[in-house]
Amino acid sequence: MLGIQLRQPFLAMSAVALLWLGPGIADASVSYPGLYEAEVVMEQDTQARRAAAFSEAMGIVLVRLTGRLDAASSPETRDLRRSAERYVQQFRTTREGKLWVAFDGATLGEALAELGLPIWGAERPTVLLVLAIDQGGGKRFVLTPEDEVPDPDPDTAGLRDRIEELSDLRGVPIVMPLMDAQDRSVISFTEVWGGFDQALLDAGDRYRTDSVLLGRLQAGAADRIRWTLYDQDQSYRWTGNLDAGIHQASDRFAQRYSVTTGAAVQGEIGLRVNGVDSLEEYARVFKYLEALTAVREVFLRQLEDETAEFGMSLIGSVENVDRAIRLGGMLQSEGPVMLDPDASGGARPVMLSYRLIR
Repeated sequence: MLGIQLRQPFLAMSAVALLWLGPGIADASVSYPGLYEAEVVMEQDTQARRAAAFSEAMGIVLVRLTGRLDAASSPETRDLRRSAERYVQQFRTTREGKLWVAFDGATLGEALAELGLPIWGAERPTVLLVLAIDQGGGKRFVLTPEDEVPDPDPDTAGLRDRIEELSDLRGVPIVMPLMDAQDRSVISFTEVWGGFDQALLDAGDRYRTDSVLLGRLQAGAADRIRWTLYDQDQSYRWTGNLDAGIHQASDRFAQRYSVTTGAAVQGEIGLRVNGVDSLEEYARVFKYLEALTAVREVFLRQLEDETAEFGMSLIGSVENVDRAIRLGGMLQSEGPVMLDPDASGGARPVMLSYRLIR
C-alpha cells in the first residue's frame, strides 16, 4: 500500500519514477503520430522556395491542430504561416524530392493560444470506415485495405489513396475492415448497405475503434454518397462525396475534442484516480494526464490507499479534460463533482473522479 501525502507539486518523485520505469511506459492510445509534421513539394532548394515550403507545411499542420479546414489559408493564421521558419524543429529532403518538416509543437500551441484559436492535440478518435460500393451489374462489395474486385470502375479507382490523404490531412486515424471470415460472420454487404446499426458497431468492436463511419456509394453517384457516423451512442447522417464524408466527421470530432483557451478554468482543479497500487501505475497515470491538451500542469496532492489525487491547472475546460480521458480508455469515470474537506476544515473541490482500468 502506498502512503505518501504531499501538498506541494510532486516533481521529485514523479521524475524518479519515470526514469526508473524507463521508455516502456505506453503513451496514450489515442495519440496521432506525425501531428506536427508535413511533407511538401519543393522544386528547387533556394532560400525563397524553402521559406515558401515551410509556410505550406505550416498550413498543413495548422489544419490538424485547429481542427479547421480553412486554417491553411485563414487570415487568422497568416502571421504564423509567414513566420513558419521560427517554429521549425527539424527538416530534410526525402528521396522523393519533397521537403519533410517537423515543427515545435509546444511553441506552436502557445502561439495558437495567444491567437485565441482552438487547439486539438493528440486526443484523436480512431475511425472504422465502412464504405459499401454498388458498382452495378451485381458487383457489390465493401472497400478493404487491399484490392478485392478486379478492374474497378473510375468511381472507385484511387479511393484508398484519397482516404489516406484525407486521414493525414485531418489527423484522424482511419482503418478499413478486412472483410475476412471473421468480419463476414458479423456483417454482410446487405447489412452494411441497409445501415444495420448493431452489426456495424460489432464490427467496430473488433477493430477497437472509437467511431464507425458508414458510406454507401452507388455507381455513377460519387458526389452523393450516403454517410452515417456512429459516435458515442448517437448517429449523424449527411450526403456528399468522399471528401465531404471524412471532413464532416473530422469537423464533429474537432468540435468535441479541441480546446479553446478562453474557456479555461481559473485556478486549480482536482482529479482523483482510484485503483493505483504501485509506483509504475502512478507513473503511467501521471504521464497520461500530463500529455492531455487541456492540461497546463499536473502534480500529485496525495497518494494513499490505492488512490492518487492530483491537482491541475488547465488551458481548457473541465469538459475538455473529461472528454479526452473518456476517449483514452485508461481511466473509467466514477461520478460527478465531489467536495473533499481539506486539512484546514475548508472545502476543496475534486472536480473529477476515475478508476484505473487494467
